[in-house]
Amino acid sequence: MIRYHRNTVLVGLVLGVYTLLLVTPAYFTRASGNLPETTLIGPAAATAALFCATLFALLSIISSLRKRIETLQVSLSQRETELADIRFNLEQIIEKRTFEISVVNASLNREIAERLQAETRSKELQKQMELILNSAGEGIFGLDADGNLTFVNTAASLMLGWKRGEMIGMSHHELVHHSHVDGSRHDPEHCPIRQAFKDGIVHFSSDDVFWTKDGTCFPVEYVSTPIIEDSTIKGAVVVFRDQSTFS
Repeated sequence: MIRYHRNTVLVGLVLGVYTLLLVTPAYFTRASGNLPETTLIGPAAATAALFCATLFALLSIISSLRKRIETLQVSLSQRETELADIRFNLEQIIEKRTFEISVVNASLNREIAERLQAETRSKELQKQMELILNSAGEGIFGLDADGNLTFVNTAASLMLGWKRGEMIGMSHHELVHHSHVDGSRHDPEHCPIRQAFKDGIVHFSSDDVFWTKDGTCFPVEYVSTPIIEDSTIKGAVVVFRDQSTFS
């Protein structure tokens, strides 16, 4: 750009000199009627000088513009190369991330499939256990570590007069073992069933009663066995039978 401005100034100077060369002879000619001796060149020579100077200036401007264009082309080529490198790097990163995501997805799909299979097997085992429990003639129910009912088989439900859905989550002691046969309150701390999931020892009784939903009781014989997992007592399983049916 600096070179371009210099050429513009040069053209201006040439035009100024040309104007002086043309105007000065004409001025002196009109003033004296003769061409002054100080006039060095005529209009034709001035025109030729102007043409040469203008041509030189134009060629210089064209050369400068050409070099500028070449510089811009080189810069553009460099930018295109840089953009190509960036695009290539981005494609590599995207390809790598896509592969990593596909690996993670495959791992997740495998884990989901394994969990579904495990859940299916668990449901099948649970169904088999329910069939076994519901086929048993004795009443069977499970308790958690707080003494609440977690499962009840069909025989227990029929003997106690409660629907299984009504019993789940309820306190076993308050529901069916709250009183002695004479109606006096049965202290939970002395309940053999409760002691099984407190001390981790199997407890047995053959002279106790369970109370039904309608407020009557019947003599029972039961075994309360603690459920222990990883050295931790999780609850108890109680198996009982109505002794009045065997008397």
